[in-house]
Amino acid sequence: MTPEEQEELRKREERKDRLHQNYLRRKANGKQKEYEDKIKAAKKAEMDMKKNTLRAEDIQKGVFVPVSHLPKNEPTRAVLPVAVNQ
Repeated sequence: MTPEEQEELRKREERKDRLHQNYLRRKANGKQKEYEDKIKAAKKAEMDMKKNTLRAEDIQKGVFVPVSHLPKNEPTRAVLPVAVNQ
């Protein structure tokens, strides 16, 4: 590795370590939990919206068929062939 690449890697690792230490500090004093609780509802709504749009696309493409759209069939009993002894 060239000295420039080594310096870039060192800076990247230092930044990663600094951010991780900040995260651990926030987690220890409870601020991280407050933040997660505050944004939890918004993130869940966003994920649900994305899931619904993807599911709608899949239904249009015919990749996904909801159970409610399947024909209603009563369960049938399987008929097993009788084994013939020789």
